[in-house]
Amino acid sequence: MKILLTGSNGQLGHDFKKIFDRKNIEYIATDSKELDITNDEKLKKFFQGNREITHIINCAAYNDVDKAENDEKVWLLNAKAPKKLAEISKEIGAVFVTYSTDFVFDGNKSFPYLEKGYRNMENQRLKVKKKFLKYMINLL
Repeated sequence: MKILLTGSNGQLGHDFKKIFDRKNIEYIATDSKELDITNDEKLKKFFQGNREITHIINCAAYNDVDKAENDEKVWLLNAKAPKKLAEISKEIGAVFVTYSTDFVFDGNKSFPYLEKGYRNMENQRLKVKKKFLKYMINLL
């Protein structure tokens, strides 16, 4: 087993690295400097040189809610890149794990939300997340 961990310098990625190190799990930790997941050519080249990857854990995300309204990066990081990683994982037979945010739910329900359930998307960042989540549900 060999894991690709994207967004490894963020809070979630950092926690994964600690767990992997403690359990002696082999992984490749990348951030945007080491692997630009928004660049299809760089992704293709990376996977050509790392064919032994069995799992992709995507912790990379654009999470500045205020700036997301006017920044194309939100689309690239929160929808296009994870979509491409999901497609690559399917091609190579790797397990793909990605994360969303609880902000896609408005918190007004009194019972648990489900992946295919109601979402209240009001800002640009969440609209992008909604598009990506629909893609992932359809891919599965």
